[in-house]
Amino acid sequence: MPRKRKTSTEEPLPLAEQAVQMAAGDSPGSPEVQGEQPKKRRSRKKPTSSPPAPVVDQVSETALTDVPAHDDAAPTDTTEEFPPEEGEFFSETAPEFSVEDAVEPVNLEDFAEGEDLPDVPEDAHENGEDDEVLPPAELFSEPAREEELSPEEVVRRAQVREAARRLGIQQLYPEQERAIAAAMQGQDVLVVLPTGFGKSACYQIPSMILPKPVVLVSPLLALLRDQHEKLLARHIPVERIDGTVRGRARKEALDRIAAGGSLLVMTTPETLGSEELGEVLLRCGISLAAVDEAHCISEWGHDFRPAYMRLGERLHELGSPPVLALTATATQAVRDDIIRYLGMRNPAIVASSPHRANLAFEVVHATGNERLRALFRFIKRLRRPGIVYCATTKEVDRLYGAMARMRLPVHRYHGRMAAKDRNREQELFMRKGRRTVMVATSAFGLGIDKPDIRYIIHYQAPASLEQYVQEAGRAGRDGRRANCILLFDPTDREVHETLQQASRIRPDQLYRISTALAAYAAEQREPDMEALTLAAQLNERQAKALLVVLEEAGLVQLEEDKIRIVVPADEFEEQARALAGRFVTLRTQDVRRLDRIAEYAYSKECRAVFLRRYFGEEDGTPCGLCDICRGAGERPVTFYQPIARPERPKKKKRKRKRRKSKQGKATLIITAGPSAAVTPVSVEPLPDVIAEPEPLPQLPEEPQ
Repeated sequence: MPRKRKTSTEEPLPLAEQAVQMAAGDSPGSPEVQGEQPKKRRSRKKPTSSPPAPVVDQVSETALTDVPAHDDAAPTDTTEEFPPEEGEFFSETAPEFSVEDAVEPVNLEDFAEGEDLPDVPEDAHENGEDDEVLPPAELFSEPAREEELSPEEVVRRAQVREAARRLGIQQLYPEQERAIAAAMQGQDVLVVLPTGFGKSACYQIPSMILPKPVVLVSPLLALLRDQHEKLLARHIPVERIDGTVRGRARKEALDRIAAGGSLLVMTTPETLGSEELGEVLLRCGISLAAVDEAHCISEWGHDFRPAYMRLGERLHELGSPPVLALTATATQAVRDDIIRYLGMRNPAIVASSPHRANLAFEVVHATGNERLRALFRFIKRLRRPGIVYCATTKEVDRLYGAMARMRLPVHRYHGRMAAKDRNREQELFMRKGRRTVMVATSAFGLGIDKPDIRYIIHYQAPASLEQYVQEAGRAGRDGRRANCILLFDPTDREVHETLQQASRIRPDQLYRISTALAAYAAEQREPDMEALTLAAQLNERQAKALLVVLEEAGLVQLEEDKIRIVVPADEFEEQARALAGRFVTLRTQDVRRLDRIAEYAYSKECRAVFLRRYFGEEDGTPCGLCDICRGAGERPVTFYQPIARPERPKKKKRKRKRRKSKQGKATLIITAGPSAAVTPVSVEPLPDVIAEPEPLPQLPEEPQ
């Protein structure tokens, strides 16, 4: 029985139709692809003998070996079913090819674009090499014998193991154990671990053991909410307090924090700087201060936030507790800034390579419509689930519509969607066992913990290698091999330059508004918005954006109709100019980060070695998985040729009887089946028993 497919009532996107036509080699707006008649899909047959070897692309060698076609044996969600092999892309001009013996390795280059790829049996990967779970066992620490440890250390380790089990963690990584041990001993720790390494456990476990609250500072409200809900579900003491927690809930949270004890307090940099929370934390004390996304403190990082500039001073006011700084990516310059601005004292450095051993990196150079065709072929050949990242919301909508028209199981996510729609799409994608594709901007991924993501494809190049490593690290968290593919087009740089020009603060505008505010401060006056915009020669929108930056840096305070300077007048202009100078550095680094992306794309050395060196590691051991290590050459020309739309499945005709009357006679059409001949039979109409009788004939009139 064919699988049912849930149809969508959403209006088709014009951009999506254009994308499908471009992928098909047709110009946008033309009705059909000329000269292409897709062949019927061959019926799938389960193998009765030993399973064939995985598909091998000789051009890219093992790029597709360990990521076979969609595994039908995996469980799927019953609410929405999609044919895993439906919608193959064919070319009418391709020669015929038949696979007589699938036991031998198959060269994809030998296949014409009009042919089906050989089916991969369901059990082809049960004992295959790609099912070897990574990281291997030697990455897990082997505990020392208890007779060699002090009684205090034995107790501490037992507490850590019990706390980890409450979080659902059976075994910690050695890097996690070192960070937790140093933090619980009162030492400052800088943790640089890649995405998916479990950095959150480094402060969640101490919060269940230490006698006073552990304070977590993070700029990501969505991440705070997600962690707060998960910890509450596990009955772990936790309180969240930020700008969204108000009224009675805020008062109850502050009362619970004031009670002290083992507790995790989750907040933002702005809320930590408030007097309300500061007084409570001074009374109860702080065992450990954890700063998440610590790279935001440096203008050398890719996500500088002025609110982080005050964290070091604020923590000093709160009693200088031990500091645990955490980030996924940090160059040496960023690490130095983190240590300096947070006031860390001889910190322990716990770092791991930004490249995980199970990730196979690859760069494919493609421009224009060729990139769209390459994307569709990757999606059809790689095992799902997967994520496709785009730089703009417009491109996300275009790809989403094109994939939906190709009948691929696809979701989308970006910041311009309604919150309800974003949550629904994320929930559908995150369901266990679902083999779908998510098309999204960089807004998707915070708090995402789906271990079986098999590939990450960047349809457009990211703005930095830091962003690229973070997003690529969301694949293969189950330890199995995963693909990280960059479809590189040099014109993507122009997109990021335009976005950065619109989003970054302009230092010259910050200079002007700072000078105007300094003049008001010298006269001991508080300007309103209208007066300040006139003095700084800015429009209201620009002035508001600049004032938010100055408020985050702790230089001004915005009230209803006035702007109050909170630092001495003689220090304000100097601090404001220093802040503007950091934005000058940030813009300079933006250009250099775009240069590094191009260098990565054109590099001829191992991708993992390139990434390690960028982040300050000297390990030159090749990964053995990337396209450079495999010696993969250029993909064949057929890989970028036009593709055809999938043929719509034909509906079966049902047996039916229909009565039709025409010109006083009824024609009865009897259909015995799809192949039966149609035989019209003419019969006389039945008399109408309700009709009135016919009038009698009239006699001719007699002449007068």
